[in-house]
Amino acid sequence: MRRHFVAGFARALTITWLLVAEGSFASADDHGDAIRLTVESMLAVQEPSGLEPYELNFLAARGAETRTVTAPNLTRQAFAASVLADFYSRTGDRRLAPVLQRYLRALVRYSQPIGKSTAQVLLEKTRLLSVPIGRYKLARALDYLGLSYQTWGAGSVLVPHEGYGGAYVGATALALLAELRYAHTSGDLRFTDQRQAWLEGLLALRLPGDGFRVLPASLLTVPYGDGEAWLALAEYHHLYPENERVNAQLISVDEALTRKYDSHFEVDFVAWGIMAASARYADTQEKSFLEFIKRQTRRFLASQQAHLPSENTCDAMEGLIDALSALRRAGEGDSVLAGEINQWLATEIPKAMGLQILRGQTVLTLPNGPRIVPGLPAFGGQFLARPLAASTRVDFTGHCLSALLKLSGPSGPSTAP
Repeated sequence: MRRHFVAGFARALTITWLLVAEGSFASADDHGDAIRLTVESMLAVQEPSGLEPYELNFLAARGAETRTVTAPNLTRQAFAASVLADFYSRTGDRRLAPVLQRYLRALVRYSQPIGKSTAQVLLEKTRLLSVPIGRYKLARALDYLGLSYQTWGAGSVLVPHEGYGGAYVGATALALLAELRYAHTSGDLRFTDQRQAWLEGLLALRLPGDGFRVLPASLLTVPYGDGEAWLALAEYHHLYPENERVNAQLISVDEALTRKYDSHFEVDFVAWGIMAASARYADTQEKSFLEFIKRQTRRFLASQQAHLPSENTCDAMEGLIDALSALRRAGEGDSVLAGEINQWLATEIPKAMGLQILRGQTVLTLPNGPRIVPGLPAFGGQFLARPLAASTRVDFTGHCLSALLKLSGPSGPSTAP
């Protein structure tokens, strides 16, 4: 136990020293071992279905949802696939190709068609569906009349075991993101038709003048779903800028979501919104995106959620690292805001690294003291939900891997042994 504690503490001290000494986040070499360990773990535990174990309680020695896949699980699985595809795109590591193929085939199996009737299209053009008052009652009426969605059409959405009532927009957005990254790196065209179907499904869930319906039969939006969908469309446009229809939709989404989340700050939107705005700024160099990133970052750093010592904050780290990259791209890497981001990262990076299960680790420190966990070594590389916890979940590990990849820079870590 002492060996694992000392190793983790030394690594945290090294990272903190680098942050202070350089005035910036650490270089690729500082995170390469942790990244490789995480990726090796995710590759090793992939199930025959193509998905990852969802939620693991090490004391109970079992995972959650072994016989079913709920909407949150499916969304988080699609996210994990998108992060592995990001690693693949940064490194070209050929081990990832078959892993991502299995993951994408699993997501395809959970995909079902979706479309709109002519009446629904005409109704949407009136902007009635985007009126903020009475959306719940209106959604029930539209669903009763068959004007919410059709279970056929050119689009496709990820549908868990709950049926269309659990078809979260975020799951479809993140599946699209995973395929985009995989196909761009591999040149593999086998999922091209499904990519187009997921794109159409995502666009089918757009509320004119607003964000994205969280569910096909709903007129409600949620911060996570808005941000995930915005990021997927931004990356789609980056790879396929000649698609004028997507470009027009994206410009509309840019305007709607920046206005919406400037007027009403939502911490659940911050990381996704900053990542999407950063992608748009990199593509367009439009200052409005940079200013949006600054506003969102300042409001997050001032919020209570930015200073939770007992939480895994890798999801927020993803956004703030992109915010810092955008500031550097704008020549503002020495600004006060950049310094505040670096100061926040100086606290959060070591905390995140302390949540990673080390190679060969057998002991967990829990509220009542250290405890030997025999099955723990099989999950070396995964990230715990929080300090003193005995559980992990596929998205906690995915967010931490994504944050470490962003810290490594655009090319990612070396994959050489």
